[in-house]
Formats: sequence, C-alpha cells, structure tokens
Amino acid sequence: MGTDKKIKPLRVFEAFAGIGAQATALERLGANFEIVGISEWMVDAVICYDAIHHPNEHYEELPSYGEQIDYLSQFEFSRESARKTNLKVIEHDIIEKLYIANRRSKNYGSISQLTGARMPKCDLLIYSFPCQDLSTGGNGLGMKKGSGTRSSLLWEIERLLKELHSQEKLPRYLLMENVKTILCDRFRNDLQDFLKFLESIGYQNDKPMILNALDFGVPQDRERAFIVSKKGKHPILASESISKLKKARQFDATQFLRTDYSRDEFKNEADIAQLNKTPSRQIMWDKNGMEANASTIVRTITCNMDRTQTAALFKYSGALGDTFRRLTIREAFLFMGFTEEEYERTIHLDFSYRRMNRLIGNSIVVNVMMEIFRDMFAGRYNIVPRTIQRK
Repeated sequence: MGTDKKIKPLRVFEAFAGIGAQATALERLGANFEIVGISEWMVDAVICYDAIHHPNEHYEELPSYGEQIDYLSQFEFSRESARKTNLKVIEHDIIEKLYIANRRSKNYGSISQLTGARMPKCDLLIYSFPCQDLSTGGNGLGMKKGSGTRSSLLWEIERLLKELHSQEKLPRYLLMENVKTILCDRFRNDLQDFLKFLESIGYQNDKPMILNALDFGVPQDRERAFIVSKKGKHPILASESISKLKKARQFDATQFLRTDYSRDEFKNEADIAQLNKTPSRQIMWDKNGMEANASTIVRTITCNMDRTQTAALFKYSGALGDTFRRLTIREAFLFMGFTEEEYERTIHLDFSYRRMNRLIGNSIVVNVMMEIFRDMFAGRYNIVPRTIQRK
C-alpha cells in the first residue's frame, strides 16, 4: 500500500473499520502507509473490507473447518451488529470467507475484546464508533460511560488508550468521525469528558470540524463531525486549513448516477432497487422524489434506504411496472466516494441489497477523508501537499 522505501510507512489502525473508507482514502492519495490492524465485528463488513482491499491476494493453504472455527473463536463477531453470534450457526461457506478475510485484513474483532497488549503499535488510530444512539434517526440513548449503548463504545477507546499509555505505545495521531449531533448540547459533557481524558495523557485536540460531502466534490448532502488529536504540545490544526477548502457546489451528478438501462448490469441493479407503490412508499416518493439529472443532489445515505426519509427516489419503469426506485448500491458506492472498480470487487459476494445498504450507509465519504489526511500529513508519507487553496 505504498512504494517509498526510503521512509517508514504510516502505520494505521482502523477501529470500527467498516468497509475501510479510511484505507481507501490513503490509497487514493498514493500514501506510503500500512494497515497494521483493524477492529470490526460485523461479519459482512469484515468480508466486504477484504474484498475491496485485497482483490488480487489468494489464500492457498486453507485449514479444515474445525481449525477455522478454533481460530475465529478467539474473536467476537455479529451477523446483525446488535449482539454476538455463535459461530457454529453460521454457514460453512461464510465461515470460510470470514476466516480468509480476518487473516488478510489483520482483524482483531470486537473493540471490547481488544487489549493494549494485543494491539499492534501504530502511528494513527482512527475511531469511527457507532452513531445509532447519537443520530437524529436513532433512539437518542446517547454515549454516556457505562450506559451500554452502542455509541458508548467510545469509552472502549478510552480503556484501550489507557492500556497503550501504560505500555508506552500511544499512537501519535488520533482521528474521530461521527454524526454532527455528537457536538450538540445533549452530548457535549460526555464528549468533553473524553477530550479532557485525551489531554490528560498528552494529546492536543484540534477544533471539531463539521464537514459536508457537498464541499468535497460529491453531490450528497452529508455532514459529519471530525476531531483530530496529536500527541505533543501543538495540535495539527487541520480544521483551520480545511475551513478554507470548500469548493463551489457545482456538480454533474450524471457522473454518479447509472441510468443507461440499455446496459444489463445497470438495468438489473435498478430492478433490485425498485419499490412497490404501496401507501407508505407513496409517502416516501412525495417526500423524496427527484429528477435523475446533472443537478441532482441526494440526501444523506443511511444504512436503510427503505425508510420514509431516504437519500433519493427516482421514477422508474422496471420489473414492478411504473413506480420508482432508490439509489442502486453501485450508485451509493459512487456517492460515498468509492470507485466503480471498488464496488465491482464486492459483486461476487452476492450480498442482498439490504446487507450492502447497511455497509455503505455506515461508511465515510472517501473524498472528505482524503482532504483530512492531506492536511494532517502533507509532505510526508508520499502525500503531496495541496498546491491550490480553494475557497
């Protein structure tokens, strides 16, 4: 993942890795980096991460099913993300894929299991912890320490950093990503407690950033919060530079939409994304219907595009007659900053629309990550500084 052998690569650990938008952004920048490990417990996410990031690697010496189970049993996994899944109820072919993916991706499973002693030494720790209990579309249970909510997994990062601190293994850089409501009054005290903890072990925290994909060349109205922390006396101040970066919001959404239905793959994918015209779906259309043209801007892509408030609906004549369709998964990948090639690396997985929707909706827009990394590491790790400041 980088070719400059004259300098050591940036060692990266992705906590709550998902499908790896972070690694994709570094790869797109041509960075000299190494993913030393990830932490992810969703089975589908681990398998999809591997498909995207290790497309040409072959695993030749596959052990027996029993040996695969023995290896995977040292980690915790979930099929639905809410609770641990018993590995023995998972189909054998999925266990095989999970075994290969876990090995190749250097996955350490659930963050709750990971210890500082086991975690490899890294320069950058990225933590994009679950947003369900912070999101306006969630149940608002919050992230208070000890609450047991999914968003309270933030405090596993505190535990992990305490252990790394005692072992003198702290990463030099930290990068947090989550929904923008993490900065609202309701959750402010919890976030401040966490940031004060970071300061107590030697980090300086940059000003929180709320960045919209619309300002980074992607016609998706998606705002997310980011906080950069650096070990030492001086913060990185990525926020100061990125605040000057915003592009004029001029898009050609036809570069992201796939409406040439004379192509079988686009037609088949649109059929899969089509919805019956039920009363509830008609309400969805009334709220979210739009034209598929060059000026289209889709709303935030979530992990369930069959909700009343969805990213976009377009008129479509397909297998279900004249109704409308959601974004196809291919389009959703493009609107999240992934390439068509990266999407096509996942097709052989044969995941359903709903399963892929969950994965891409929980990801991060690659373009935004690229600009954050460019500011954090400009002139280092083969990352070329930005030469023209856009306003």
